[in-house]
Amino acid sequence: MRIIINVNTFALNLNKITMDDLNRLKVVLVEQKKTGKWLAEQLGVSTTTTSRWCSNVSQPDLQTLNKIAKVLNVNMKDLIVDNDE
Repeated sequence: MRIIINVNTFALNLNKITMDDLNRLKVVLVEQKKTGKWLAEQLGVSTTTTSRWCSNVSQPDLQTLNKIAKVLNVNMKDLIVDNDE
């Protein structure tokens, strides 16, 4: 028996599952009483961009994630992993 998997579709689905489970940006913003608009201003991006990150429509790249962590004064890991678990 031979199984053929579309690698691109598999990777996209895996990425979506992973990001849905791991994105904590919105939670951290709420914890710090900050808004997506505030974050957008700090990073020099549109509010649409930060809204897409907070709603898991898209994800920031690693370089941007690092900038977000610095602006929010948190470890980059805190934006990815829920430490309460």
